[in-house]
Amino acid sequence: MFASAVLGAIAAGFGMVCIVGLPAAAQPLAERLETCSACHGVEGRPEDPTIPILGGQPRLYALYQLFFFREGRRKDERMSPTVEGVSDDDMQAMADYVATLPPPNAPATPVDDARYERGKRLARNHLCDTCHGADYAGREHVARLAWQQEDYLMKTLLAYKAGTRIGIQAAMAEVLSPLDENDLADLSHFLAHFRAGE
Repeated sequence: MFASAVLGAIAAGFGMVCIVGLPAAAQPLAERLETCSACHGVEGRPEDPTIPILGGQPRLYALYQLFFFREGRRKDERMSPTVEGVSDDDMQAMADYVATLPPPNAPATPVDDARYERGKRLARNHLCDTCHGADYAGREHVARLAWQQEDYLMKTLLAYKAGTRIGIQAAMAEVLSPLDENDLADLSHFLAHFRAGE
């Protein structure tokens, strides 16, 4: 029931019709979750730096993203086929699974202190912590950014800036509009290497 209510609300917010109780796709949920792990890695930690770490993402955020992929609002050559025809109940189960994955560890890659500080200033000046939290751990429908893969962060920020990736609101495109590619690279570096308590 929760999934139906949330998905109906998401659809209503985008002026779409959400059909509750779609027939389950041929692939069983267990196989779909194995497919998730094949790309996103054990405990949601992929080896490919362009694929997001799922560990630590809020359940509602995961549910929104799955919905966007299923409805074609987001497109990806791997994700789109994975969620095609997935029922609301299975989508909820997939989001529940994501919510059980542990948050990522701090990356082992070295920190460029100058870039980190520039990214930190950009995050503060553009109020990134207002939505994503002071610890950048995300909440509800807002993504966790702390210790996310740097390459994935950069790819995502560029997509939001270009308007090729949507969010719940237009806030991301607006916030990123004055930033150039170097700014986005420094912001990605800061978030990927975030140090709490600074």
